[in-house]
Amino acid sequence: MIITHRSGTFIKQFTGAGENGIVCFKFWQAVVASGCPGECSYCFLQTQFPYRKGDYDIKGTLFKNLRDIVPEVIGWLKHPVPAGLIIGENQDGLAFEQPYKKLLGTTPLELLIPLFIDENPIGHTLIILSKFTSTHYAEAFGPSPNVVFSWSLSLPSISRAYEKKVAALDARLKKAAAMKKAGYRVRFRLDALAPVPGWERELDEVMARINEINPEMLTIGALRASNPGALRRAAELNGRDGGIFDYIATVDPSGFKHRTADDFHLSAFMRIKQSLRSGIVLGLCKEDMSLWKEAGVRWQGCHCLHGADDSVAISRIETLKERKQQQLRMRPSLPVLQAAS
Repeated sequence: MIITHRSGTFIKQFTGAGENGIVCFKFWQAVVASGCPGECSYCFLQTQFPYRKGDYDIKGTLFKNLRDIVPEVIGWLKHPVPAGLIIGENQDGLAFEQPYKKLLGTTPLELLIPLFIDENPIGHTLIILSKFTSTHYAEAFGPSPNVVFSWSLSLPSISRAYEKKVAALDARLKKAAAMKKAGYRVRFRLDALAPVPGWERELDEVMARINEINPEMLTIGALRASNPGALRRAAELNGRDGGIFDYIATVDPSGFKHRTADDFHLSAFMRIKQSLRSGIVLGLCKEDMSLWKEAGVRWQGCHCLHGADDSVAISRIETLKERKQQQLRMRPSLPVLQAAS
């Protein structure tokens, strides 16, 4: 694990999916660390420049000036329209709590949660995304309407084969259930779905657990990669099983990502929609508008956002509406994306 000084800002904004029909937003992220010790085969970070060059350790890089994030977040919390700030894009949201406690005597969540409780009159949301269960320090503050704990889930066989050193899938689900029962806000991201043998049965099992826990939101996604060949080579170089990339079969309609075959993609999403408990918001992660239409899912917000009224979503929704209106003039069967009222 590398320990270094972070010279850039701790709060960054995702650059977006580009000028296409992909429904994704320029969400805000808190870069409290970089990398992840979980060693998932499909982790996109493996092909990113800082890890290939060796500036950062793919298994974890800590910042000795982490406390500098506090004034940045205080300034960010003054934004006048509610937004989400996610921990879990460039790193796992919980994996570095204990290492930071040993290094600095405090943790990222011990620094951030009090700000979202006490310095947050607008009601911005802190979203903690993880495949680990290290919530001890965070739970000391108790539940807050401004803090969401979210676990990334997979099919059991994908988790066993391709998520090498994260918390077991059952442990993640049990931790989420306990925290939901204790009054914490809980979301799930069921992602990197792929047509492994018996996927229908496994998906039904996972959905039954999700429905039992009753999170506020479930965001779903299928296995995808910008450059699956490069990502596979990086995974194998890092000692991870690259076999999961055998399930990459096509490219999405916008040409944004290589992904699983269309028939599986739609079948899995429809199966989830049909089994999902009423009241749980369903979102799709980085999917083309055409798939939202085919699956019959209406946009009501998605994982990385405060909700449907997140400030970063407004302009993107208008752009997607305009794009679809242009397409409608040429292909009347295509729908206009609308946010749920």
